[in-house]
Amino acid sequence: MTIEAPHDCVVEILSWDGGFYLLPARESVPKTHRFQGGLIYSSMIDIEGRVIEPDRFAGRRMRIFLSQLRWWHFSRTRPAYIGALSDRTGELPGGGLEASLYIPEQAWSTAVTCLGAVWRRLRLNGVEHEDGHVTIREFAFSAAPKPKPDA
Repeated sequence: MTIEAPHDCVVEILSWDGGFYLLPARESVPKTHRFQGGLIYSSMIDIEGRVIEPDRFAGRRMRIFLSQLRWWHFSRTRPAYIGALSDRTGELPGGGLEASLYIPEQAWSTAVTCLGAVWRRLRLNGVEHEDGHVTIREFAFSAAPKPKPDA
């Protein structure tokens, strides 16, 4: 039996940097995935953040890789894959919390503009699997945190 526990996280965005990578394609890359016959490219945004919630991760740094999703894969049994969260502490020098998120290609320009102008928080909602990895089910960027209800 598979056990999936809810896993929510709020991250304060500290900085970000954009990137565009262009390199020769390996022979193993299908021709349909090549640009101008022999190249591959990737545009990505690298976000540096600090976890606000949950308490067990509060104060820890998180690196977030935001990439374009060029096509959606829908399944009858699983939700669409839009991201993952992992703790890579100890795996690599400087390793720690990392998230990979995918946004639709059509929303890329808007996302870059909003990230630079107004977005300051990121809320991740996912499920943690038995093996410890977390699949992101939804995420949302915002300008400010939601107000907490009065106790």
